[in-house]
Amino acid sequence: MKTSLAENLRVLMTRKLFEKITIKQICDETGVIRATFYNYFDDKYDCLNWIVHTDLLGDKQAMVTGNFNLFIDSALNNIEKNRAFYRAAYNVTGQNSFEDMIRSNLSEAMMEFFDENRKMDYMPAYSNELLARYYAEGFAFIIRQFVFAPQGASEATYRRMVIDLLNHSFGDYIARR
Repeated sequence: MKTSLAENLRVLMTRKLFEKITIKQICDETGVIRATFYNYFDDKYDCLNWIVHTDLLGDKQAMVTGNFNLFIDSALNNIEKNRAFYRAAYNVTGQNSFEDMIRSNLSEAMMEFFDENRKMDYMPAYSNELLARYYAEGFAFIIRQFVFAPQGASEATYRRMVIDLLNHSFGDYIARR
């Protein structure tokens, strides 16, 4: 039922502005009463965040166990399948902005990754939380670029971009003299 409610919010968002969508409309699309919605979500922002969490972190276990590439593939594939939804969702701004949801969910996954896989004593001045937030910002930036890329933009190109940009430091791009 949780998935059905979320998927119907996703469908509604491709047809109308998020701000104009009501809980009643989500329930009507799903064929349930309002109380059912509240059994699963606090409000429509919670439902939207659950979609982001599921799409981006659906294969979070791959990342936590060290398979970062599989994590990236899963996230980008889910975005590709739902590109119209993502384009509409970026219009959700303000206190509960869609971009904040993306960053928060990515930061959570990155934090778990660093907690499980970080090299001991490598640059200890930087906490796992700081690193998680830093890399989540970078990945969130690339996701936005991917969502608004021209029609036919290759998922593989953006996958490569994530891997290249997140795996290399600023100094790697600078010519040493």
